[in-house]
Amino acid sequence: MVNEENILEMKDLCVNLMTVRGIIYAVQGANLSVKKGEIHGIVGESGCGKSVTTKAIMKLHDNEKTEYTGQVLFASKNGEKEIISAGQKEMTMLRGEEISMIFQDPMTALNPIMKAGEQVAEQLRAKKKMTKAQAKEKTIELFEKMGIQPAEKRYMQYPFEMSGGMLQRVMIAMALSCEPKLLIADEPTTALDVTIQAQILNLIKQLQSEYGTSVIIITHDLGVIAEVCDSVSVMYAGKVVETGSVLEIFDQPAHPYTQVLLESNPKESDSGEYMKTISGAPPLLYETFKGCPFAPRCQQASKKCTESLPETIELTKGHTVACHNYLKVYKEVKEVS
Repeated sequence: MVNEENILEMKDLCVNLMTVRGIIYAVQGANLSVKKGEIHGIVGESGCGKSVTTKAIMKLHDNEKTEYTGQVLFASKNGEKEIISAGQKEMTMLRGEEISMIFQDPMTALNPIMKAGEQVAEQLRAKKKMTKAQAKEKTIELFEKMGIQPAEKRYMQYPFEMSGGMLQRVMIAMALSCEPKLLIADEPTTALDVTIQAQILNLIKQLQSEYGTSVIIITHDLGVIAEVCDSVSVMYAGKVVETGSVLEIFDQPAHPYTQVLLESNPKESDSGEYMKTISGAPPLLYETFKGCPFAPRCQQASKKCTESLPETIELTKGHTVACHNYLKVYKEVKEVS
């Protein structure tokens, strides 16, 4: 059962993808909770399972080539829903209306031969049973709220007639058109210039506050996490290795991976020294792990790390870590701070 303060709870989620090269164990026992009305960030290197994990919340993978295990509990307006066991009809009702997603590349996510406004209006007609005139009026109202100006002219434009920043606003308008309880933003500022990035992030924060929507932001950019998120989960090789408030993760990281990820942030290189990097490379996910997946790259690793998976431990309320030697990192940072 979902805790009454949470909108979403993920328990031991595993996602196996069938490919021509074999099974990819893309998510290997992920645990995640998102509170009502909060912005929760998911951060990690490319290939760590961020997008695969969140797409599982909406079951957007190919059903014939994907195997799910574990639980994803969602506090729907009609009562608690278990996503993994939900049927196609049930998911169709949830998608767009209660759970929406802003995809990484709006140019490929939108239909290139359909007018931008019509794509938003189509969802309103399907989900809210509006007439064509009502859907158009509501879409233009949304466009104005999103800063898509002039709204009536933009409604009639095709995606290729718009800039990347404007297309991202159209995607946000579409995602929020039915006022969902949970919004998933997959790298919402990728390929946008710095000024537009700031505008999009401010827009998400503003709309989250106005609608009271819970938001999951997927990113590899620690600056985005620091700017807009209330809490954050750090992923590595299909596992959530640490979760906590933004302040705890940035000031008192407990997992060695979190620590080196923060140290490799480009902002740390302002002193003129070479930017720190994480030695080695993330593991290929063609097999499950006997020990900690970060052990081959970890300076704190011990024999135990290669022999058994670490359990998730709660350090303080809401701050959890999955590491055998977390005290080495956690104590060091506490002493410095």
